[in-house]
Amino acid sequence: MNKKEVTVHLETITPLWTGDAWQENSKVRPSSLMGSLRFWFSVYWKAVKNGNNEKLNNNNVVADNLGELENPKEERTLKQIFLKRLLREGDNKSFDNILDESLEDLGLSVPSRLFGCTGWKSRVDIEISSFIKQELNFKEIDFNFPFKENGINTEHWIKSVLFQRKDSKIVLHKDVKLLLKTTEYWWDNYLSGFFNFYKDKIIFVGGKLSFGFGLVNIRVEGEQNDKEANIKGIKYNDIMRIHKIEKIKYDNRKKVLGYNFKYFLRREEEMRYRKRNFGEQGAASSIYVSNLIENDDYHVYLINFNNPFDNKKVPDKIFNKYQKLLFNHLKSRGDRNG
Repeated sequence: MNKKEVTVHLETITPLWTGDAWQENSKVRPSSLMGSLRFWFSVYWKAVKNGNNEKLNNNNVVADNLGELENPKEERTLKQIFLKRLLREGDNKSFDNILDESLEDLGLSVPSRLFGCTGWKSRVDIEISSFIKQELNFKEIDFNFPFKENGINTEHWIKSVLFQRKDSKIVLHKDVKLLLKTTEYWWDNYLSGFFNFYKDKIIFVGGKLSFGFGLVNIRVEGEQNDKEANIKGIKYNDIMRIHKIEKIKYDNRKKVLGYNFKYFLRREEEMRYRKRNFGEQGAASSIYVSNLIENDDYHVYLINFNNPFDNKKVPDKIFNKYQKLLFNHLKSRGDRNG
């Protein structure tokens, strides 16, 4: 087993939240990053590679269990299958290759083979190398934009979910660098293509995504592998749609969380479609909006993510309607500020 270590950069467009069960976010949690990598690998495998995928239970949690899988034709355990393959093919194939094919014989999905499941340890490990801490103060946030004129603000909701500490600050993380450890077999056959596919795309990492956190560009240091960059991109475009609204005029010099923009769109939608498109408590949304980002100008990203593991899908015309609503409102607001 030839070991493989690569440095992965999570270049944050909006900062990360990887808080624990106590809603503390003092450090970047590797388990949270691993969960995000696993999810996006599953999306890649299903949408791009059309491979077999993980089984999910009623709570959309991975339901693969190595102990429950059986080969109906021949041997009934991984050990039996593996030893037989090793004796037959051990001179021509690597240990990991034979292991991988043995797991395939049992019917274990590729995401579970790679990232683990009940009874099977992950082939991937990560260590956090560095990150930047960023504090966000309650007083720094604009709760009105972009709907002050409607007499609505989001202070109650943002305060009740994010700011539970007496000092009214939360800690976020930017530009995380991690060391990913695996072997050459798993890297060459699965992970290299995965990272190459996502290198020019935005993904979500961590939690509190509905507040606008966790938009990330992912990049592998020193890798030059372009052979799969454009494979079957049309299917992926049906899953992830991104629209950038630029040159927003904003003079208040405060932070505006994505929650405000999403709240605005949700209110504009008919009540019967709100839960389906924007999610409800404990369920994922199909629509996300970034925080108000300032680089050369203020801008936001509107993202429609149609999760390929459920049946909910936002049609093009609905996403286009949200684009238009947000654009027109922000432009109108900007004109008044200008």
